[in-house]
Amino acid sequence: MKKFCFIIAIIFLLTPVSFADDFFDSYVGVDNAWDGQKPITNKEFEDAINVLQKNHKEKEAKKNKKRIKKISGGGTSLHSGLDPMGEIKKQDALTTKDKDGQLLNVPVCMVIDDKVLDTGFYNVFGEKDKNDGKLYLSFYQSGKFCGKVPAYETNDDYEANEINFVKLLPYNENFIKIAFGSLKFNAYAFVQFYEPRMN
Repeated sequence: MKKFCFIIAIIFLLTPVSFADDFFDSYVGVDNAWDGQKPITNKEFEDAINVLQKNHKEKEAKKNKKRIKKISGGGTSLHSGLDPMGEIKKQDALTTKDKDGQLLNVPVCMVIDDKVLDTGFYNVFGEKDKNDGKLYLSFYQSGKFCGKVPAYETNDDYEANEINFVKLLPYNENFIKIAFGSLKFNAYAFVQFYEPRMN
């Protein structure tokens, strides 16, 4: 049994060497593989790119047509603004952000209208009163109205990277400054605060 295992082990050790010799012998012409290729000109390259772009646009048009057909049920509308074959209109992201408000993380307790608002996340909306034209920042938490503070319009964007923003800025020992920006206006408000007590 030992002799048999020894013979099998020797066969396995020597076999890959013989396969490797056969493997390299069959690729003699690999050095000349690129000899038959002809160089292309810039014009030929640009023509090929234009054909690919045209095909891509045609595929996108077919996809849009299928989307429109799926949405409209394949019919046409009598109203020209609702024509399913018209261009697909995407809703502007800025207007949807205005409707959703801006999320603000407040690490201190705020006092608004003699009511204490605990630390947490608040949706902040900037509103202009239709009666007196004054600005207000309204605070909501989980869809529940928590309070509103008067705000003052400004042209300062507080170095924000976006048009829609809300920031919590230190002001003094008793007040924090809340900077708000939207598509309609930029404003700031001062809110009284106190540090939450740790028990």
